[in-house]
Amino acid sequence: MNFDDVISILNKEIPVINIPLKNIIFAILVIIIGYFIAVLVSKYVKKAMIKAKMAEILAEFSSRVVRVFLIIVVVMVAIGYFGVNIGEAIIGISVASGFIIGFAFQDTLGNLAAGFLIAITKPFRVGDYVDVAGKSGTINSVGASITKMTTVDNKRVIIPNSKIWGEPIVNYTALKQRMIDMRVGISYSDDMGKAIQIAMDTITKNKMVLKDPTPTVAVAELGDSSVNLLVRPWVNTSDYWKAKWELTQQIKESFDKNKISIPFPQRDVHLYQNK
Repeated sequence: MNFDDVISILNKEIPVINIPLKNIIFAILVIIIGYFIAVLVSKYVKKAMIKAKMAEILAEFSSRVVRVFLIIVVVMVAIGYFGVNIGEAIIGISVASGFIIGFAFQDTLGNLAAGFLIAITKPFRVGDYVDVAGKSGTINSVGASITKMTTVDNKRVIIPNSKIWGEPIVNYTALKQRMIDMRVGISYSDDMGKAIQIAMDTITKNKMVLKDPTPTVAVAELGDSSVNLLVRPWVNTSDYWKAKWELTQQIKESFDKNKISIPFPQRDVHLYQNK
């Protein structure tokens, strides 16, 4: 078989579809080479954005958009080898893709869009402790479509980004300082002024309690069984739980030492005898 025979075979049309063999080969090569180029370019875009210190989720989202766009361009070029008008093909594929993507990938697109908004607004970062979508835990990673977190009892939770963006987000570690909000009940027979001073002395002696903002101890309400004191010291966010546990114990010990009672709810039962 000489060169002319090879050319003749390549120019020969395939039965039924009536397309030259060479066009099919070129289309396949375009798709294969184009796909690898799209992958390489998208990876380069992601690395460049991360190197520029942009959010990883934004870099991942952008790289996916670039990859999909380039693959669509490659498919359009490949279709041209089959004798299809590219302009008409673009319109047809765009309409069909719109319906298919809209119905089949609406959840995925919603998650991607939510991930993009999370990357832009940055309501939380990796390492933050948050309440999102009814779950509480430490953020492990924020992806283009999902966010991973670990609960305090060491459970891995994976949440679609659309669920997070559609609900309130509470970030406990976004700010450097937090206020500990405590309620302590004392007996109606106890000296309120003395109890307030003891509570204030106890919290101010704790090294984790900040001087600024100033701690607060005041009468919050007159309950059914006790006078309830409001105790509000400020601490560094990193010390929050340790300080809260220590102060709870220290206040109880200080009250016991100074004969300040912490009453429990009581109910009086009166019995009447009919004569």
